[in-house]
Amino acid sequence: MLEIIEIGKNEHGRELTIRELIKKLEEHPLDPGFEQSGNFIFPYQPVRDAKRYAGCKAFFGDFAMISCRFFIVTDEKVLIEELIIAIKENQERIDYGRLRDLQMNGRVSN
Repeated sequence: MLEIIEIGKNEHGRELTIRELIKKLEEHPLDPGFEQSGNFIFPYQPVRDAKRYAGCKAFFGDFAMISCRFFIVTDEKVLIEELIIAIKENQERIDYGRLRDLQMNGRVSN
C-alpha cells in the first residue's frame, strides 16, 4: 500500500514521483526542524482504520532551501528502505549539519 498524502511539485506544476523526491533528497538538504516532529520517519498510527495501516511507516518533512513538503504512508518494504536510506544520507550531508547547528545553537560550529 502506498498513500501519498502530500508531495511537492516540479517546475511544471505536476506532483513529483517518488523517484523525483528521492533525487531531490540527494540534491537538497532537508529542514532539520522536522527532527522534532518524528525525525522524518515514524510508525503511522491513525485514529481510524488502524488495521488498514498496520505495519505502515510515515515519511513527513520538507526541505530547507526549496519548498517541497512530503507526507507519504506505505507498508512497501523496498520503498520504506529506499526512503530511510535517502533521508539518513541527507542528514549526513555537510549542509544539513550546518543548518541543524544553526537552528539548534543559533550558529554554525566548526
